[in-house]
Amino acid sequence: MDSKKGILAFLILTFVLTWPFEVRMLVQGVSLAGPVPPYALAVLGAVMFVPGVAAFIVRKFITKEGFDDAGLGIGPARYYLVAWLLPVGLSVLACLLSVLLTPAHFDFTLSEAMKAAVQRAPEKPLPSPQALLLSIFLSALTIGVMINTLFAFGEEFGWRGYLLMRLLPAGRLRAMVLVGVVWGLWHAPVILMGYNYPRHPISGVALMIGFCVLFSIILSWLRLASGSVLVPAVAHASLNGPASAVRIVLRNYDTATSTLMGLVGFVVLGVFIAWLYLSGRLSGQTRLSADLGVHS
Repeated sequence: MDSKKGILAFLILTFVLTWPFEVRMLVQGVSLAGPVPPYALAVLGAVMFVPGVAAFIVRKFITKEGFDDAGLGIGPARYYLVAWLLPVGLSVLACLLSVLLTPAHFDFTLSEAMKAAVQRAPEKPLPSPQALLLSIFLSALTIGVMINTLFAFGEEFGWRGYLLMRLLPAGRLRAMVLVGVVWGLWHAPVILMGYNYPRHPISGVALMIGFCVLFSIILSWLRLASGSVLVPAVAHASLNGPASAVRIVLRNYDTATSTLMGLVGFVVLGVFIAWLYLSGRLSGQTRLSADLGVHS
């Protein structure tokens, strides 16, 4: 009973503390299809903490169940390496497939980024495209991940630190999928404003739910295998940082079909998830230590 009460309270708090602010922006005509306005950026950053705050309130004050299964321990170090680099690798594969299967093409001259740099500071000398690309990617891979992890933890403490754990009695894979559906639906107002799928704000909601279901399975696997909610927070941060930065070299792409967020990416994610399933990793039968030859 407490579990159902906690889940309901968590969902109500998470959506009530998020959607009214985002729906207000939607009604006001705020667009997230291009550069994000400062006010909207502040709202987007703030709402990332809402699932975590909701989980804290539920655990501490509503069900008073405490934090024993919240995954606040550090966990094995090897999982952080996987969490850091796996989203980047999957994103690279998705971009390669996008070029092969869609009208997207590579532009290593970074023409759009160079044009934007000139507009921002016309008096400054431009770096070479290669230097700019290296700078952007290394920054996203290091400082970007560190900063994004703080925000991603706000979400993961709620999604994978609380909701996943309460849904596990329904079965591991089912719980992972259900969390993904809720996670994707939670994004609906910002998707309708053009976020992630600027050309497809309506169908983008379904695409976002599909993406969140697939990526939720991976994040949930990392959460359960490592025993720490910090690990999926790093993977979530890597997705928002360097994994997204990879597509800076793509041109003429549509996120509905291309990149990790699109249909091509769904194939990449699906193949990886199939490997997790067939190898017994989703059921917890095989641990990463066996893959890496590490003895616990």
